Order: sequence, then C-alpha cells, then structure tokens
Amino acid sequence: MSLAQRLPDTALLGLPHLSAGSGILLVHDGATPRADILGALLARYTVLARRLKDVVEVKGHEHPLAVVDVRIRREADSVQLREAMGRLANRAVRRLFITEQSNRGATAEAEAFGAEAVVSRPFSAETLYPSVDRLIRAAIEERSAGGAAQREGLNAGIDAIERILQFAATGHQLTQEELYGQGDKVVGTLAETGLADWIAAVKRHHSQTFRHSLLVTGVAVGFGQMLGFGHADQRRLALGGLLHDIGKARIPLDILEKPGALDENELAIMRSHAAHGRDIMREKGGFSPEMIDVVAQHHELLDGSGYPDGLCGDRISDLVRTITVADIFSALIEERAYKTRLSSAHAYDIMVGMKGKLDPTLLGAFAHIALRTSLAA
Repeated sequence: MSLAQRLPDTALLGLPHLSAGSGILLVHDGATPRADILGALLARYTVLARRLKDVVEVKGHEHPLAVVDVRIRREADSVQLREAMGRLANRAVRRLFITEQSNRGATAEAEAFGAEAVVSRPFSAETLYPSVDRLIRAAIEERSAGGAAQREGLNAGIDAIERILQFAATGHQLTQEELYGQGDKVVGTLAETGLADWIAAVKRHHSQTFRHSLLVTGVAVGFGQMLGFGHADQRRLALGGLLHDIGKARIPLDILEKPGALDENELAIMRSHAAHGRDIMREKGGFSPEMIDVVAQHHELLDGSGYPDGLCGDRISDLVRTITVADIFSALIEERAYKTRLSSAHAYDIMVGMKGKLDPTLLGAFAHIALRTSLAA
C-alpha cells in the first residue's frame, strides 16, 4: 500500500490530545503529497491531505493545524495560496510551512502567507515534531478559551499583518483602504471583549512573528477607546499599530530572532527598520502621509534622542506619539527569549522615568490602562 493510499477518507482519529473528528490537514500542490512530509506526519499523527485547489472542499472536520507544502512558481499559485490560507484563517487553523531552503527569503515568503512556524528541507523528526506539537497545543487552547468575537478580531489582525508583510517582501500591492475592513474588526473586538482579553489571547495563541504588532495594535486601540476617540480615530490607531514595524521585513532573520541581546552593530541594523519601512511605503505608494510618519517615526522621542531622524517636539504628531507609547509599553510587558516580561505597573514606572521623551499628557492618561487593568504578555 502506498503512502497516498493510507490517507483516511472518513473521520480522523489519532493522537490522544486530538479530539475525535480532528487531525492535521496537509496542503500540497502535486498530484499526491510528497513522500518525505507525508511519511513523517503519518508516523505520528492522523492526516488528511488535500491539494491546494481543493482546500475549499474540506468540510465537516476541525483541523487544529495545516501543514502547507506548496511551491510558488507563478503569480497564480500565489493568489490561490492566499485564498486558501484566508479560508483556513476563518476557521482558526494554525499554519506550518515547509520550505525548500533555509534562508531569510523563504521564511519571509512563508510568513507573508501566515506561517506561524517554518521547517525547511531536508528536515528530521527532531526538527518537525516539536513545531507541530506546539501549534496543535496552541490551537486546542484557543478553541477551549477563545470566543467567536475574539477570534474574528485576532484573525483580522493576523490577516492584515500577512498582507502587510507580503506587500513589503514581494511585488504585491496594497493600499490603506484595503486594510480598513480588518482594522474595523480589531476595533470592534476590543470594544466587545476589552484590552485585557485581547492581550491574553495574543499571548496564548499567536507566534512571535505577529505578536508584537498585535500587542501594539491592541494597546493603541484600547487606549483610544478609553480616551473616548471616535471610530475614525480608533481605525487610525489600529492601522498604525498593524503597519508600524513593516520595515522589519528587511532586517536579517538572525538579528530579528536572536535569542539574546543585540550587540552594537546588530542594534544599528535593527534600528534601520524605521527608515526601511518609510522607504517601502514611499516606493510602493497607497498610504497616507500620516501612516508613513507612524512607520518612520514611532521610535522618535520628544527630546530629540530617538531615531532615525532625531525629531523633537511639535515635529512628532499626536498619532505617532500615541503609537510610541503603545509600542514601548508592549515591548516592556512582552516576554522575549532574552528577558522576562514586566508587570504593567513596573512598565509604566519605567515610562514615567523617561522624562522629556514621551508626551506627558498622553502618559498621564495612560495610567488608567497600565495601573487599572491586569495586563501581561
């Protein structure tokens, strides 16, 4: 019996931590799945394989994870993959991509389509299984803990970031207006479920690749809602949070994901992301000057000590100032490989100590967010 013939046709039963009727969805672009990935998965999991063009036909099963083994050879493949990944996102399916090479370009392309983990060929069980298990556990936790409204907003945020990364890394075009729908869903979710639930959901459900931008977006919108901003201004905050780190698409992966503190040279490269983001948005078009300012200036500080241009005072807009507060706070409460997360109160104390650097009126109002809400990422 061939590997392809072993694929189950009915309800999928398997690992004890997968419920009846569930299993891994293997998305492939050939007549049959490639033997290396199919064999590795079948040795440990139950698998339902579907060609990319048939993903829409998968109904009636809950799949915690999709393993995507698809090669992009032409523009039509890219369009088809994006459509399929959109359908999976709507069903809260996690995504692991198999790539042909282990390099920044292959990883960036996979992440642009929503990859939360990337495994490159040639792979071994030791490299594949931990990523699969981690995403399965995260998916099951999400389904047991998250409500429909929360999932809708988070999925909208993830979809927006996917599109932004693809816009930055490829020839695909994107305009500000095309992101309004996702921004509105994020705003609606935060209004319904609150900032604390948003941050807890981001911590529990999503990969590091998207985590920081989702945190900044949630904190910025939640702050705007607390201040009584109208819908149009909340949307501006949502888009600013989603877009602010677009320039990181041009930062080498070994620096972005370094498990320790950056040295002086690496820090200089990391800091170039703001200027890279400005270049991307100016070169490609489709975004307003104020959104370009958010991307370029979210690390500027009122006393002129920020980067990339050392702007100060009135040269920094209110929108940028608000995103900067959200960005710094999110970085402080977020746990990373080289630091533990801080309590929201401790993070706020640090920000208050940045005298002359942050807008004092905004920072004073932000105390309501930082000190009266239990937030940790």
